[in-house]
Amino acid sequence: MADKLSIPLKFPFTSAAGTYIDSLPIKRLKRKDLSSAHDYSPKNEGAQEDFLFAKMTGLTVEDLGDLDIADSRIVTEVFREMAGGGDIAAVLGRSAGAGTEAAALGDPQAVDG
Repeated sequence: MADKLSIPLKFPFTSAAGTYIDSLPIKRLKRKDLSSAHDYSPKNEGAQEDFLFAKMTGLTVEDLGDLDIADSRIVTEVFREMAGGGDIAAVLGRSAGAGTEAAALGDPQAVDG
């Protein structure tokens, strides 16, 4: 299984809860997350996007607003790459884990080992 990816922050900050945040773990989003985002704000696409970014990174929507704009840009790029089925590791300047590409192409040996 590939290593968990995270977004290292160029400009770390302290969350509203007082936690120092210098990186954001990346969680793959599911279709149900899209429904939850729509329920969160049915008519505001920006708020829906913030909801999804928060879900993907583990931040609260409030803490997401405290991200530096440079770090926010990377979060957006990772989200878009994820939504497009691309290589998130490449966006982060890392190579994909061993077997990741083969697994993405449907090679069962890459998944089962």
